[in-house]
Amino acid sequence: MIELKHIVKEYNKKVVFNNINLAIEQGQSAAFIGHNGCGKSTLLKIIAGLVSPTEGTVCLEKGKLIHYVPEHFPQMNLTAMRYLLYMGKMDNLESVILPTHIHKLAEEFFVANMLDIPMKYLSKGSLQKIGVIQALLKEPDILLLDEPLSGQDVMSQQVFIQKMQELKKHNVTILMSCHEPYLVDAIADEVYQIVDGKIVLANPELAGKVQKYMMLFVRTKKADIPENWKGCLQFTEQGCILRVEESECDRAMVEMLEAGWNLRGMCNENDI
Repeated sequence: MIELKHIVKEYNKKVVFNNINLAIEQGQSAAFIGHNGCGKSTLLKIIAGLVSPTEGTVCLEKGKLIHYVPEHFPQMNLTAMRYLLYMGKMDNLESVILPTHIHKLAEEFFVANMLDIPMKYLSKGSLQKIGVIQALLKEPDILLLDEPLSGQDVMSQQVFIQKMQELKKHNVTILMSCHEPYLVDAIADEVYQIVDGKIVLANPELAGKVQKYMMLFVRTKKADIPENWKGCLQFTEQGCILRVEESECDRAMVEMLEAGWNLRGMCNENDI
């Protein structure tokens, strides 16, 4: 679906990318990690067509709908509601059902009371949520996310993860730059690291090895114990710890969240 061929990008004679080649398949979910300034945001902008490479070619399958969520929004006098209505109409969504759709997503992301506030008065975190809502109004073929919900509250991140899991089931291609290991582990099938102008698979020495993850959940009043995971749970005073193989992480997390548990943390057992 997406192919980068011999991409070179220079800013003020500084080489950001040096002969990058990368192919992304339809339905693949990939995260780009690396230190600040390494080029993660630039890479997404190149794929989105917002920034041109100095050399090389970006090949995209024709007719695909791309949604891009930037890390930073410009200061705008538009209210969040007017902005979302405008963006929804650009995606040819029916004006009759669009407001209801917006309100539903806003409630899920805990910003329903902010829709009538001019966006220039919203915090960075709230603007990030508005950006994600805009991207979800109409299901895209390709979703590009620049630091989505970085530093957000756990509940918002849970909603975000659930939405991304739904898109993955619909074969949406998801590419994101991210500093949050929690989000990377929950969403990405592949993790690429940008180092010295090159893109490499992160931790290639672990390829082929079965990795296990630990997830800490806190019980709510309505929490149930999913049948699939009863034998994998270790109960604590605050909740429980679920140990599963990497391939089972996504399914286990979704089923635990749907059963009423709140996720409080996640880590690779190798990191303990």
